[in-house]
Amino acid sequence: MEALEKLLVLIHVLAAIIGIGPAFVLPMISGFARTSSQLKFVYKMNIALGKFPKIGGITLLVTGVLLMIVDQTGFSKMWLNLSLVLFVLIEILILAFLEPTMKKAGQIIAQHNGEDIPAAYEPFAHKLNYLNKTVHVLTVLVIILMVIRP
Repeated sequence: MEALEKLLVLIHVLAAIIGIGPAFVLPMISGFARTSSQLKFVYKMNIALGKFPKIGGITLLVTGVLLMIVDQTGFSKMWLNLSLVLFVLIEILILAFLEPTMKKAGQIIAQHNGEDIPAAYEPFAHKLNYLNKTVHVLTVLVIILMVIRP
């Protein structure tokens, strides 16, 4: 059982690194785009690398639940319950708000001709910035809970 637990922890940590890394970096890269072409490139990169946070998130959830079963902790630890609640909230924010907003912003960018950043993109950029910062703060809280285990 100890070997299984170590393997699950390894997979869990790798999924966090592989999944969370791009999710933190990609939104920051879009802030450096100064032309429409650069923004189009950033959105293509977001689409290409966006699978890593999705796969990482699913893997985190599955390995986390399996660890709860293997450790026989269930829902007995408050830090773990809070981590799960925050994780579900993060996923809701991403799936219900962030991804649809990103899709709309990407459509505006894709349809735009010229090198200027389209004015119609600005409200989406502000909303994406707010949503990404919220997801990042919640993610950091989950990481703190996972490491500190208060």
